[in-house]
Amino acid sequence: MKKKNSISDFDREKRAFLLRNFREAIARQSVIDKNKAFHITAQSPTPRFWVSETRAAEVVGKLLAGSDPFARMLPEKIEMYREIFDRFMSLRKNRKDASIAELIFEIVNDEAPRSYLTWQTVRSIVYREQRRIREERRNNGWK
Repeated sequence: MKKKNSISDFDREKRAFLLRNFREAIARQSVIDKNKAFHITAQSPTPRFWVSETRAAEVVGKLLAGSDPFARMLPEKIEMYREIFDRFMSLRKNRKDASIAELIFEIVNDEAPRSYLTWQTVRSIVYREQRRIREERRNNGWK
């Protein structure tokens, strides 16, 4: 479970990617609907899974052991971990000598079919990133 105020190694990449996708979704609309843009952004493919290798390996390990790691998880996260686990099992068939960590590293850093975030979470991240950029510009003398 993620700790409050924790920052992942790929957090900046995630925020920039979501903001860019949101702006592209807005630009493609003839009549601007921000909620629709947030939905589109949440469902768009991403360059990687937005989870650390450590956390993914922990969940995959629990699944391999036969326990249920999905208690108190949002449906989107459950779906993401199931996708990671399915990819892990298919890779493991082909590469039996590879360690769990190697396979998880490869899977997590591969393209994901979607962000596995709710549109409300995407909205929160995008607004927070826009506010951060605005404040950074103000602090650097921009208007």
